[in-house]
Amino acid sequence: MATARTRTRRAPKKRTTKALPPLPTPGPGEKFFLLHLPFELRPPHVHYRQDLKRHLYVGKELPADLAPYAAKPYSYEAWVEDELNGEKTPTHHATATPRKPRPAQIEDATIAVQAAAAKWRGTFIGSGVGTGKTITCLLAAKAICHLRGGDTVLITVDRPATMTIPMWRLNIAAIGDGGLRWIIVSSDGGLKHLIGPNGRPRINPTVVINDEAHQFRRDSQRTNRMKRINKANSAPGASTPFVLSVTATPGHCPTEYLYLSSLLAQIHGESPKEWNDLGLKLSEHGFPVVKKFGTWGWDDDAAASQHVRDKAIATVRDWMLHATPPVMINRQAAWGAPSLEGLPVELSPEQRRLYLAEWGDYQREMRLARQGNDMARGLAAVTRFRQKASHLRIDSTVDRVAMDVESGFQVLVAVEHVGTAAQPIADALEERGIPVARLFGGRPDMEEQRLMFQKGQVKVAVLNTVSSVSLHAGEELSDGSVATTAPRRGYFHQPRYSGIAAQQMMGRAHRDGQVCDWSLIFGEGTIEEDAAQRMVTRLSGLAASVDADRSMLKDIASLFGADWLPVDRALEG
Repeated sequence: MATARTRTRRAPKKRTTKALPPLPTPGPGEKFFLLHLPFELRPPHVHYRQDLKRHLYVGKELPADLAPYAAKPYSYEAWVEDELNGEKTPTHHATATPRKPRPAQIEDATIAVQAAAAKWRGTFIGSGVGTGKTITCLLAAKAICHLRGGDTVLITVDRPATMTIPMWRLNIAAIGDGGLRWIIVSSDGGLKHLIGPNGRPRINPTVVINDEAHQFRRDSQRTNRMKRINKANSAPGASTPFVLSVTATPGHCPTEYLYLSSLLAQIHGESPKEWNDLGLKLSEHGFPVVKKFGTWGWDDDAAASQHVRDKAIATVRDWMLHATPPVMINRQAAWGAPSLEGLPVELSPEQRRLYLAEWGDYQREMRLARQGNDMARGLAAVTRFRQKASHLRIDSTVDRVAMDVESGFQVLVAVEHVGTAAQPIADALEERGIPVARLFGGRPDMEEQRLMFQKGQVKVAVLNTVSSVSLHAGEELSDGSVATTAPRRGYFHQPRYSGIAAQQMMGRAHRDGQVCDWSLIFGEGTIEEDAAQRMVTRLSGLAASVDADRSMLKDIASLFGADWLPVDRALEG
């Protein structure tokens, strides 16, 4: 009979941390320069510092060949560089054409300052897209720093960072940085550098501006990092930053307001830790929510009734609006909400056959690039049916866009997928002699592409970027010039399941007093009908969360046989 072998367990190896070399000592007149160098570039006298996660150069001046990689104004690198050099005030400043805030922006900033003076830990700015929330936040941040005697403002931004960070930098410069220390980081890339190895924040800002705060609506690493920096689990006090949570699209369900949980706890006079599990806390307050597959959301009754959802959403909204002073700002656009019409497209018998074909067969017939395994089940199968439906309708969309360009419009075409929508639509338009700004695919020249559209050098923008990009008529550009005044027209070539993405997308051109009408295109009798109906339903919920007008959704709701949208807000119960 075989006997079991006796295994000798090896003692675990002790981790040894290699001591970092000390920082070099600058000579007379020299200083530290922090550089963000590409991996392949390794000039002499520049050394990578593991503790700083950046390259370090010491000298009197930065050589010309290294200047392009210098710390940008209001970046974390600039903040660290000033710390190393013992600078009391920031040394990196941006320049821009001065801007005068509008009265509404000053009024809204005053509301936030009043909340800070009343010892609230933050304010939720849920005003409509394009109503000037950025300038409002900057005005409030400067005043709150003065009120609290602090000097540091942290701003977290959404993707694409190559566009969002420069946009905030220029706005800071346009209204004046006030001699404060501003740090702008992307939520997915830069935020992690603000957390030390011990899990504690490397900085202690006086004010935090979380732009597009809905990106923190789910449990994730970046949400946890945001909470650490905001000291969300600490009781409000002098060392707790005042947080401006900014988004016109707070979430599809109140259980997604994770970034507001500590503020809601303060409203109820409770510890923020008690509200860490926001869904559980809302359930205890009688909200129609339930936990499924590890995630909180609407229960079956709420999922079936817009009235039930609206009542729950309004309750959380009113908690913030009825605080003394209010901790929510929800100014809606004076120029109204964007209109949204439905444009169903009937597939031909041949297109219907292709729509029902297996994905691999479809790729071969349509000569699409094959990527990985062609087998698809569950969500992947749903996604591929959506891709096929939208791909088969490309010619129809291109025809509509071409007619609008001939009529004098500048046109936005919103997509979700690149290979089966963005790329072929852009290619088809250019084959017709209509140049296109390509705002998709993570291109490094996104800002250049955007300016081509804004200056009228191209008449069409194909994009899947849903936030922090301005494409409206008459925009004041960074160089002091003004974008074209040609009317904008928008098309959703692909319905999106996310109402947040849809609302943000419509706000790219329907903003700052400029109107852009939108159409939602979908294939009749395809899975896109379900996506379109869900998108409109979620848009309605988002409007309720900030008490916005929903009448613009009435016509398209009736297209799907929905009866849950009121004709007039005054008729709502």
